[in-house]
This record gives sequence, C-alpha cells and structure tokens, in this order.
Amino acid sequence: MRQVRAEGTRNALLLAAAQIFDRDGYEGTTLATISDRAAVSKGALSFHFSSKSALADAVQYVSCERSRTELQTLDDRGIPALRALGDMVGRLAHRLATDPLTRAGLRLARERGAPPTQALDCRVVWRAALQRTVLRAHEEKSLRPDAAAEPVVDLALALVLHQEAVRTEHDHKDAWLSGVWELVLPAITSAASPGALAPTGS
Repeated sequence: MRQVRAEGTRNALLLAAAQIFDRDGYEGTTLATISDRAAVSKGALSFHFSSKSALADAVQYVSCERSRTELQTLDDRGIPALRALGDMVGRLAHRLATDPLTRAGLRLARERGAPPTQALDCRVVWRAALQRTVLRAHEEKSLRPDAAAEPVVDLALALVLHQEAVRTEHDHKDAWLSGVWELVLPAITSAASPGALAPTGS
C-alpha cells in the first residue's frame, strides 16, 4: 500500500511539473508551484526529487520514453513503412497538441540545452524512430531511389515541430497536417509504389 501511494505521489508530481514547465518554462517554474499544483507537501516532493533539475530530468525522460514506445508500436504493425511514417508524424503532432507532458519534454529540451544523455532529448528520440522507418521504406523500395534518408527524416520532424510551434493558431491542425503529407508523399514515393500512402493515425 505504501509503495502504491508513493508511486501515485510521484506520478502526480510529474504531471504537475509537466503542466507548469509547459506553461512557464524551466526558469519560470518553482518547486513550490509544482507542489501546490500536485497538492503534495514540499517534503514529499523533496523525497522523490532532490531538485528542480532532477524533476525536469524525470519529465524529459518520461516524455521521451512514452513517445518512443508509441512510435515503435506504430512502426511494428507490419504495414508499409511510408504509411507508418505518416502515422508517426500524425501521432507526434497529436501528442504535442493534447499532452502537456510531451510539450514540456520538448520545451525543456530546448531551454536546458544539451542533456547528459540523448534519452532526455525528445527531438533526438523522435528522429531516431523516424529514421528507422525511413530506412525501412528504402529497403521496401517505396521511396524514390534519389530520395536520401536524411532529408526525408528532416522533413518529417520539421512537420511535427511546426505543428507544435503554431498549435494555437490553427483550428484544424490535423486536417492541415494530413493535407501537407498528401502533397509531400508523391514527391518522395517510388513510381513502383502503389499510390500515396496517407497517414491513418490521428
């Protein structure tokens, strides 16, 4: 029972921290604000996290790990790589639009600079997952022979990050992203691949 309570407290602190980091950034966030938001005493916060830096590390790690697991699941469904790539881009954009933990992880990675490990930088984690799928598309010969992997990965990641940058300005972001992806696919798809493989995910 005590372990369950401790895990619940830790999760409450992570969620509260993500919400405050997302709203106020690293420098604008205090441990007092987080403990108040989580309805957890400062002593309990200190028991789980020794400092604001340690708490930010935990938010970044959980954000990266959850999205990495989800991206791997999307890529491991046995569907064509380009369809999986579209789903991955759509899912990341959806996460950034709806999940403060994902947004906080990205904001902290930007504001805090190079982390001690790449597992704390969601941009690196996302890029690695997208690259794996793009390389699989090359193996399937669904990408144009002259479409180098790196630019395709750069484009996919840029679409995701653009969605995050303008998330308050577009009322129909999912439709916008799907439309852009449908325009992009013919430019990178091999002539031997049957038609545009539009994303199926949200």
